[in-house]
Amino acid sequence: MKIQSLRDFCSSRNFVEIHKAVRENSNGYPYLTFIDSKNKAENIYFSKSQSANFADGMLLSPSIMKDLQIATVTNAQGEERTKLVGKGESNRLNLDDLL
Repeated sequence: MKIQSLRDFCSSRNFVEIHKAVRENSNGYPYLTFIDSKNKAENIYFSKSQSANFADGMLLSPSIMKDLQIATVTNAQGEERTKLVGKGESNRLNLDDLL
């Protein structure tokens, strides 16, 4: 599993905007929509453990976003997936958060 801060993730993908609220797909899985400088959108889903904390229509704020980070994981089929996870979901700490 590779963990990145939201800032590093957005910078690496050239994301410049985010939809202002959490959305859910037809199965009820919550996600955020990130938009790049060419107006191309990408939906990033919350991890299973974070999904219970976010509902359709929940407005985003700095206090909500500060506790999230990005994890790149490999599923059972060997496919790489990007997920929104809580900062406590990793066994690592970001030095920027400590120092």
